[in-house]
Amino acid sequence: MHYKTIHKIFLALFLSITLLPLTAYAEPPTAKTFLEIGITNNKKADFSEAIDEFKRAIELKPDYAKAYYHLGRAYFSLHRYDEAYNAYKNAVKYGPKLVDAHFSFGVISYMLGNNKEAIAALKKALNMDPKHVNAYMKLGNIYLELEQYQDAANTYKRVLKINSKNAEARYNLGIAYIGLSKQYMTSARKQQNTLMKLDKDFAIDLDAKIKCKK
Repeated sequence: MHYKTIHKIFLALFLSITLLPLTAYAEPPTAKTFLEIGITNNKKADFSEAIDEFKRAIELKPDYAKAYYHLGRAYFSLHRYDEAYNAYKNAVKYGPKLVDAHFSFGVISYMLGNNKEAIAALKKALNMDPKHVNAYMKLGNIYLELEQYQDAANTYKRVLKINSKNAEARYNLGIAYIGLSKQYMTSARKQQNTLMKLDKDFAIDLDAKIKCKK
């Protein structure tokens, strides 16, 4: 066989191999692939598309805690709170060490009126991350709404140990003191005085509430 003919045959074989469609070599998408696409969609506020991607991830990996967590976030953003609740519930079921999943489950439970469940979830988040300020704040707010003023005061104090300049926590601590009894009015006034340097609006409002209580 002529040299040029042989050369052309080898060249054709080489090109046929190297130019095969990429799909012939690409691996099928994994649950992690769909999760990452969904997270990107969430960041773009394409929540409906994100939900579809998270569901695909869960189809491939039914115990994928992170997919359930981000699915909950997408549902929450669309105000589909019952579905968010179910997604977060699965997130903490399959990912008991996911701090933000417990926090989010606590938030959604509170929104849906499940205070006992909310408190338990927030406490779990705090057991794993004792400096989770948002979890302390949400827990304190629940106690305040339930008129469990001592628990609320103790919770806001934990926030102030982390950040003494947290004006909202200091204001709420003052409210908790007002709710306890008149003997705590001095403590409430101390919070109001400190607030004058941090947030005058909070300080003025707390001052008015102290005067009303008297």
